[in-house]
Amino acid sequence: MDKALAVVALWMGFLPLSSRAQEVDVHVYGTFLPFLDNVRASGATAPGLSPDTGGAAQVPASAYTGASLQNRNRMTSGTSNIGVRGNLKVSEHLQVIWQVESAVSPDGDAPNVLAGRNTAVGLAGDWGRVFYGSWDTPYKYPVLFITPLRGFNTFDDAVTTNPGFNVPGTATQSGRVNGKADATFSRRQGNSIQYWTPVFQGLSGRVGYSTNEGKTSATGVTTSPRLASALVTYERGHFGARYGYERHGDYFGLSQLGGSAGATPTNASSTDQAHEVVGWVALPTGMKLSAIGERLIYETDDTARGAVERYARNAFYALLQQRIGDHQLWGAYGRAFRGDAEQVGGGSASTRGLAARQWSAGYSYRLAKTADAYAAYYEVRNERSASYALFPGLGAVAPGGDTRGFGVGVLYTFDAAWTIKP
Repeated sequence: MDKALAVVALWMGFLPLSSRAQEVDVHVYGTFLPFLDNVRASGATAPGLSPDTGGAAQVPASAYTGASLQNRNRMTSGTSNIGVRGNLKVSEHLQVIWQVESAVSPDGDAPNVLAGRNTAVGLAGDWGRVFYGSWDTPYKYPVLFITPLRGFNTFDDAVTTNPGFNVPGTATQSGRVNGKADATFSRRQGNSIQYWTPVFQGLSGRVGYSTNEGKTSATGVTTSPRLASALVTYERGHFGARYGYERHGDYFGLSQLGGSAGATPTNASSTDQAHEVVGWVALPTGMKLSAIGERLIYETDDTARGAVERYARNAFYALLQQRIGDHQLWGAYGRAFRGDAEQVGGGSASTRGLAARQWSAGYSYRLAKTADAYAAYYEVRNERSASYALFPGLGAVAPGGDTRGFGVGVLYTFDAAWTIKP
């Protein structure tokens, strides 16, 4: 029996190659993409609209302020970052893997928090990899690559992974925070464990779970926030497709979308779900077409009669890129539909004016293999009750407000590697 266990342990890689210290492979990498633009938000719905006079049931009359966000010049950093990652080879079939990544702000607007981005430690082998830490959920992963440039910028997808209502396009948090970020599905999630399968015949998968560390009991209600996320990928040559699913328990996302406050005796639990289908095809002519289709569903067990207990909406986003030598042109279009809502006690609730459209167009020139100069124009057009916003945004967009801007930027990436010997 002991011999059999030793054979299994050797195959899994848990027996070291030798008693001597092993070498460590290390990479230091980074992405910088400052963007200087001129932007404004205007055309918001004037005061006077309400759910009874043509507005949406989830938007109170007081939200229709008609307020604009004045025209300004600004600089943003997108997903600029710097990090270090490495691996320690323990045996033929086992490595210890680790990464520490931090956001950086070439514009100087935000604090540079050490390990504020994807940071984890784990094990890897022929059987895949498993790790603990704070990391982009499997659901978020494919969306990051439906962009014209490396990294994520202001003019990229603003209508999927979030339901509008000024919910942020992306969030970094360890669990439920009782704020707008609870409703987004573009998440870098803390308190997480993930497993990634190896690739087999073009197929691979990822699953992730974020613990219910924030479990609480108050006012007679036990709240147990937890998250599960999964992704299946197929890639073959110039074609790829992905399906992602994510589920949030007791995050009370609907509370951020006009529903009742969460974690109360009359609204004791919730389930938020997201489904996405992502596909792309790259042609030999230098053209690439990518698309995302998505459905978000927010539900609570609310018992307050007349309150919204369920909201669901569909959205899509498509990107067309054409590269000609060092030049690239792109255009993108997305639409979030108004969706449908249900009330406690039966019957539908009005979702009038909750739809939005986004489009952008741009050009980039490859200065070097790791550097580009680029320019872009973008717009987000909200219907009279919608509040979809950009990442990073100007601030809270009033219902019906349209955001538009244009600017120029530079992208630079690097990845330096070396081996540390004992």
